[in-house]
Amino acid sequence: MVLLVTPPVLGTMEQWRDGLKSLMPELEIRLWPNIGDPADIHYILIGRFDLNDMPSLPNLRALMPMFAGLDHLLYHPKCPPVAILRTGEPKGDKAMTEYAVMHVLRHHRRMQEYQNQQKNQKWEVLDQKQPHEQTIGFMGFGQMAASPARILVKMGFDVSAWVRNERKEDSVKLYFGKKEYLNFLRRTNILVCLLPLTKSTKHILSADTFKELPRGASIINLGRGGHLVEEDLIKYLDNNHLSGATLDATLPEPLPKESQLWKHDKITIMPHVARRVRPESVGPQVIENIRRDISGLPFLWQVDREAGY
Repeated sequence: MVLLVTPPVLGTMEQWRDGLKSLMPELEIRLWPNIGDPADIHYILIGRFDLNDMPSLPNLRALMPMFAGLDHLLYHPKCPPVAILRTGEPKGDKAMTEYAVMHVLRHHRRMQEYQNQQKNQKWEVLDQKQPHEQTIGFMGFGQMAASPARILVKMGFDVSAWVRNERKEDSVKLYFGKKEYLNFLRRTNILVCLLPLTKSTKHILSADTFKELPRGASIINLGRGGHLVEEDLIKYLDNNHLSGATLDATLPEPLPKESQLWKHDKITIMPHVARRVRPESVGPQVIENIRRDISGLPFLWQVDREAGY
């Protein structure tokens, strides 16, 4: 069994190889583009890699993306028909958790407004809600969203989440499917998007969503740039229905210098830095699935291609 490592999001391929080898010394690991015999490759760990460059790999068994977003794999015409396995930490990504909580707190404490006041040399104390008065809504409640949502509950915030299918959850109030979407939006003052990008979630951050939020609500997009309709966001910020937005993902990336998003005083732009993927966070899941496959056990954390996540 051979694992092929492609150029990573962070670090070097050699660092990733060494980190994975420390968990499974007997595993043969090859580094792109030195793949040797293509028939030897059973698994690929995918970072910054274009599937158009991938040769035919007749014995490939699984793709393991380093990143959380899967749209550019799932909808790529050359994506091989094998298992796609999530590699994020099962209990939630620590970097995403701290990042999501940080930006929720920034909006809760009205930091964008204070920063704009500083630019204008204006000293004014703004009204401030208490945590139990602040309603936070997560779009999605998977690995990435569940951890920050539960932490915010412990901090005293009123937290809910909107999900596709019904399930049980003790600490966070869940809203289900289309039938409860509007109720979810209408009670949400800080909206956090952590949805996968699928055909059904593309452009979900649009006027149809914004108009249902309470006046003064804010948006945090930690998903994908394709979730957002930029023109609608600008419109609802300019008419003061929305008070602010944080965008960790844009379309395209990098954001062009001429984009109107850069200079809008109610928008914070971040260069897609929510997660900092490293061998020590991804490696255990990669190795566990390889060991399971060698033992004849089914893969864990397999992506549902039809659902898109």
